[in-house]
Formats: sequence, structure tokens, C-alpha cells
Amino acid sequence: MKRAVALFCLLFATLCFCEQVRFVSGDFYPPFIYRNERQEVVGISVEILKAIEKASDLRFDVELMPFSEALKFVETGQADMINLIFKTPEREKIFLFSKPILKIQSLVWLRKELKVKDFKDLSAFVVGVIEGDANEILLRQKNPSIMFKRFESFEQLIQAVENREIDAFLMEDLTASYYLIKHDLYHLFESLPPVSVEWAYFAFARTKPQLVEKFNAALDRLAKGEIERIINLFVKPRFFVPAWLWWVILIGSVGTFSIFMVLILINKRLERLVTLRTEELRKKNEELQASYEEIEAMNQELQAANQELDAMNQELRATNEELGTMNQELMNLNKQLEEKTKEAERFQKGFQDVLDLTNRLTFETIQEKEFLLSVLKTFKDYLPASRTAGVVLRSVSEPGRTLVCFTNEKDPVIQRIDESFDFTSESARAEILKTLAQFCAKKEPSGAEFVPITSQDTVHGVLLYSSEGVSAVEKQYVEKFARFIATLLSLRSYMREQGIFQKRLLSVVVKALEYYDYYTRGHSENVARYASLFAESLGLDRSIIRRLFWAGMVHDVGKIFVPQQILSKNGLLSVEEYELVKIHPVKSFELLNEAGLEEIAKIARHHHERYDGKGYPDGLMADAIPFESRILAVADAFDAMTTNRPYKRAMTLEEAILEIERCSGSQFDPHLAEAFVKLLREKSGLFLKKG
Repeated sequence: MKRAVALFCLLFATLCFCEQVRFVSGDFYPPFIYRNERQEVVGISVEILKAIEKASDLRFDVELMPFSEALKFVETGQADMINLIFKTPEREKIFLFSKPILKIQSLVWLRKELKVKDFKDLSAFVVGVIEGDANEILLRQKNPSIMFKRFESFEQLIQAVENREIDAFLMEDLTASYYLIKHDLYHLFESLPPVSVEWAYFAFARTKPQLVEKFNAALDRLAKGEIERIINLFVKPRFFVPAWLWWVILIGSVGTFSIFMVLILINKRLERLVTLRTEELRKKNEELQASYEEIEAMNQELQAANQELDAMNQELRATNEELGTMNQELMNLNKQLEEKTKEAERFQKGFQDVLDLTNRLTFETIQEKEFLLSVLKTFKDYLPASRTAGVVLRSVSEPGRTLVCFTNEKDPVIQRIDESFDFTSESARAEILKTLAQFCAKKEPSGAEFVPITSQDTVHGVLLYSSEGVSAVEKQYVEKFARFIATLLSLRSYMREQGIFQKRLLSVVVKALEYYDYYTRGHSENVARYASLFAESLGLDRSIIRRLFWAGMVHDVGKIFVPQQILSKNGLLSVEEYELVKIHPVKSFELLNEAGLEEIAKIARHHHERYDGKGYPDGLMADAIPFESRILAVADAFDAMTTNRPYKRAMTLEEAILEIERCSGSQFDPHLAEAFVKLLREKSGLFLKKG
């Protein structure tokens, strides 16, 4: 009963002597105020109000509503105060403000892996921002070329960050920290210097000056660092421990415990061994005495054993005779095994030659005649006993004609004839033999076996050979060889069509760029030709020369993302215009990479890098720049020097040579610059432009 009375008195005193304050706020503004999973109103602002209640007689009734409605309630006096807002001259006319509560910084957050150090570096990225954020204007003043993507809510923006749709975003420091910690992304991001810094205040109705004084007095009574402690309740980053460190700790702990246990076991084991060895020594002494008595008995046993050995010697003589017979049989088996081994090695060599032929099988590197000669050489090396061998195929490059490759004991003969055979008919054999008789010293090859070269429903031709001296196993291998040749022919046809399609695709891309940028019309062809000539003079592989040719043709395709008025400007570019032009290598890389031309895309991306590391887009230096890109950079710069533009005249060849020598080691690879100058002096006629 006494407790109930005391509780009632305490409640009555609280109601009588405490001042009730109606506090309103926007309904969702984490981490300052929001509803948690249990629908409780929580946040930094709520915890500050609780601290004020402990330090004063103020009691707060918190209501959440749309932010604009909350402002109206305080302005009209329906509510006493509103949650944290920024102070502006317009708001000072309407509200009274508390002392400054929180310093709010607007920051650009970006992934650490991007290594962005300045606002100027943001041009290459899309920056996420909340729609209506005034700091977007301030950030655009620092870098006008930034591209923004706007989101309606914080959750949508952070979801885009988590899905890697964007790698940078603009947001207040506490709000960004709250969401990054919530989604376990905080350790992956860093921020640039603040875009803006402002203080946040609690605002009061202008009719409540006494309430403001009480509130500020309560703020002064809060313990030092209390607000910082409250902030850390909601935005303190969790300590991130990498998974590998947990494994190191676990393994170290297990290892230490294991070593300790092993030492204990070793100690116990040593104690036991000492005891056992002492007991064993005592027993050994007793056994030694008994062994002396046994030696005498053993002498008698040895005499009996000698007699047994004599009998065993006689048995060994008989066994040796049997082993001699077995050895002769083993020698015969070994001879047969050697023959089989040679046959296997021959097959393995033939298979390796076929694999080498497969590696060279592209439209550019091996033509039909060269392909037939390679097949015939591989076949003859595998069947040296067959004096006659030949391959008859339909010509792919010239329909209606037939390729004949034939050899006997003389040099191989390869000929393209104006005949077409129906390889599936019975009469084809006689027609082919009659045709081959033209290449033989005698009328027709005798004892020739025909093996069709077919893949699925297509008959490409026939493989023929002299069957004299060829085993049944080798004949089976010949049939497999013919099927493998058919597979190679189908693969060659596919790769030829693929190469032609790729060339046409790149040609279409180049034409599209020429329509967009008139200067590119001659420039791309010139750069491709110069780069190819330079690569040939360096003795590079044909595949590298082809890559450099096509990279020269499409290296500027990214310029379609640069406005035409900038590309065709009659005069020097401004800093902002030049920054837009600098994106074209990256755009070229993205377009070519999406088209599956990864190697050409890589060359195009870095053709504006400088040897001293001052180029773009990645600032690579020296040998970090791909070799083909360094070659393309010299060819690209040479054509630019020797081409007339509206704002400059073309250099002469000698002026261009002096400029390349001047920039050797800074803009260009010094070794490549020296080699290119040497090529220009030796073969200047190849680099002179008409007109």
C-alpha cells in the first residue's frame, strides 16, 4: 500500500512540475529519427531528447509526420519544436533556434579501389545523388563535367551502390555512414574533402523563447562528449576483420595448443622410456648369460645347415638352367615391345603434327594449298612404307574446281584443276585415278586405297595411299586420320567466315565514325597503315601486325561520345572541352570490349598514354603501357603532326622527325621513337601524303 501511494505521489509531482513539449519531425530521416523493426521511434535526435529530459524538467511528446507538415505545425504554434534543421535567413524570421547541435558535412563517397584523389577525377564516373539535394549544385561548381544519377530515396541509392550500378555518391556524412554500416559496405568506401559543412539546430516556435532558454541550459549541463557517444550508437563502424586474419588466429591458436600438448606427451613418453629401458637392460643382462649357452647348440645346428646348403646348391643349378630359357623368351618379348613402341611413337608424332596444324588453322595464316601440303607431309611421315599418297579436295575459295595434292617417290605435286568430282559415286574412283595418272610416271597408281574425308553429311574429298606394307591397325588409324582432316576442314571454314565477318564489322564501325567526325576519315586509315608498316619493320608476328592494323582503324571510335561541335572546333579547346575529348579512349575500349574484341580494345584504351606517365586515361608509365599501344601512339602522333587542320598547318617530314626525337622518352618510348625515325628516313616515300 505504501509503495502504491509513493508511486502515485511521484507521478502526480511529475505531471504538475514537468513541462510537456510537443516535438514534431519528418517521419523518416535515419539515423536522426526513424522507426525500428518493432515500430519504435529511435534515432540520434530521440536519444538527445532523452538526455535533455534527464538534465531538466522538460518532457517531450514525439510525433512523426511529413516534414513539410511538421514545419507548418511549428510555424503556426500547433507544435513547440521541430527536429534538427539547417539555419537559413528565411527560417530565422519564422523560428527560434537552439545552440548548434551537430556539424553536418556533405561528402562524395567512392570505392577505395578507384583511388580517386580529387573532384576532377570524378569525370569518368556516374555520381549518385538524392533528388533535390542542394549540394548537387555545389559539387557541379567544383567539376561541371560530372554525370549525376538521381534517386528518390536513400534506400534506392544505397541499393544501387550495393548492386555496383554506381561507384560514387553524394550524401551527408552521418546518413551515409548509417547506410554503409547497415549494408556492411563501410570498409569498402572513402570520401573526398567536404562539398559543404553546416550546423544542424533544433527549431522552436517564435512564441517559446523560455523553452529555448531551458533547452539550451539543459544542453550545457550534458556531460562532455555525450552527443558524440549518442552518435556512435547509430553510426559507429563495426571493426572489420578479414577472413584470412580469423584463419591465421585460429591456426595459430590450434598450433600453439598442439605444440604444448605434444611437449607434454613427449615428456611423459621420455619418462616412460627411461623406465622401460632400465628394465630392459636388466633383462638383457640375464638374456646374455642364456645366449652363451645357446651358442653351443647353434654350432651343432650350423653343421646340419651346411649339409642342407649343399642340397640347395644342386637345386640352384637346375633353376639357373630354367632361368636361361626364360631369359631367351623375355628377349623375344622385348624385341616385339620395341617394335610396338616405335609404332606408338610414330603415331604420337603424327598426332602432334596434326595438333600443330590445328594451332595454325586460321584464314590468314594457312591457305588451301599450304594446308594440303601440311596434311600430306604429316600423313607420309606416319606411313613411311606407303610410297604413294595423295589428297583430293573440293576447292573452298574457287567453287567448281578441285585441289589435287599427290606424291610418290618424287617431290609433291599440288595443282588446282578445272574439274569437279562426285566423291559419293562409284565412278569417282576411276575418274580420280585417271586424273592422278597425269602426275605419275606410269599410267595409274597401283594398289591405291581410297578413304573418304567426311564430316556429318558433307563429303570434302578423299585421302588415298598405297596399301602395300600397311598393317590392319595402321589402316584403322588412317580412317581416323581422314575423319580428323574433315573436322579440321570444317573448323577452317568456320574460322574463315568468322574472320570475314569480324573484318566487315570493324569496317562498319570505322564508316560510322567517319560520318560522325570528318577528320577521322583519313586519319584512321593513315594510323592503321603507319602502325602496320612500323610493326613489319620491327619483325613482329603477323597476328600482332593484324591487331595493330585494326586497332589503328577503330582506335578513335569512342569519339562518337564527344559532341561534334568540339571535334570540329576551329581553334584550341578549353579545359572543359579537352576533358570531354579525353574520355574517348575509355569509350573506345568499352565499345570494342563489348563486341568481343578484347585485345584490340586494350590497345585502343592506352594509345594516349605517355611514356613519362602524364598521359590518359590511366596514367600508365613506361613498360606498364602495352607494347602495341606504344607503337600506335607513335603512328597516331605522326599522322596528327603531318595533317593539315583548320587551326594549324601540317609539319613537313623533317619537322615531324625532329618533334618525335624531341618527345622521345617523355611522350614516346625512346627505343620505338628511334626505330620509327630510322624507318621514316629509310622509307620516307611510304609516309608522304598526296597533296
